[in-house]
Amino acid sequence: MSISGIGSYAASMLTPSRGSAGTSASAAATAADNTPATKSGSGGVQKTDFTQMTHKQLFDWVNSKIASGEMSFDESSTFISMTVSMPVDGSSMAPDDKQPVNFMQSVRDGMERALQTNDSDLFARLQTALHTMQRSQGEVRGVNMTV
Repeated sequence: MSISGIGSYAASMLTPSRGSAGTSASAAATAADNTPATKSGSGGVQKTDFTQMTHKQLFDWVNSKIASGEMSFDESSTFISMTVSMPVDGSSMAPDDKQPVNFMQSVRDGMERALQTNDSDLFARLQTALHTMQRSQGEVRGVNMTV
């Protein structure tokens, strides 16, 4: 059984003094939807990694933040714009779930372009997004448990 995409709840799972394991595991399984961009590190703990994330994983991460109340819809707009991949052939604009992207570098590049074009509004939005990513980088997003 894989339990992922449960945000701060996963951190509480790592603390032995919290509730019974059976109840916690079933609640976590109910909360698990899609796996946001995560990096398996140690002991089945998955951590958010914006440097190796697909467009779909970023989209799922943003949705989890909105659903949990950690991000407003307005705050998500900069991130949502990063999830759209505009194919040259005009095919579907669905978020790509295959190709990892370094979104932190993409935001830095966007900030540089915004400075060059004197777009202070875009620079401020990208800077806010970068700060959000830096705060969330490495955050526990799920725990894999084998039963």
